[in-house]
Amino acid sequence: MSAENKATARRFFEEILGQGNWAAAGEVLSPDIVMHHPSSPEPVRSREAVQGFLSAFRAGFPDMRMSVLDAVAEDDKVVILWQMQGTQTAELFGIPPTGKAVKVRGMSLLRLADGKVVENTVSEDTMGLMQQLGLVPTPGS
Repeated sequence: MSAENKATARRFFEEILGQGNWAAAGEVLSPDIVMHHPSSPEPVRSREAVQGFLSAFRAGFPDMRMSVLDAVAEDDKVVILWQMQGTQTAELFGIPPTGKAVKVRGMSLLRLADGKVVENTVSEDTMGLMQQLGLVPTPGS
């Protein structure tokens, strides 16, 4: 099961997020998925809400690319070390376009059931993202 779960997790990051193929969301994400994301004070609940949240993020970085750097699976869980690269050329959650290119790493702990992601707990370098966008000073600058 771990190999299948890793393949599903990889599809989520590379195909859905990385390529913006939201048509595949029904094959990969459970209708009642719950996503815990550092930029959302409350869990994001349901496939439609998760898709809306991630679509808004992707809209801020239309050229966004997602890379899976490593994946570890055991039982119903997969941990993905990922990297996002893109240029913020559109509004991002109220932040006007900066035109700046960013590279951000993060990790996600995914829980799967019946071949679909039912929970996603995200940890990402939000401070690094804000620094790269020029919204927070970089130490020593």
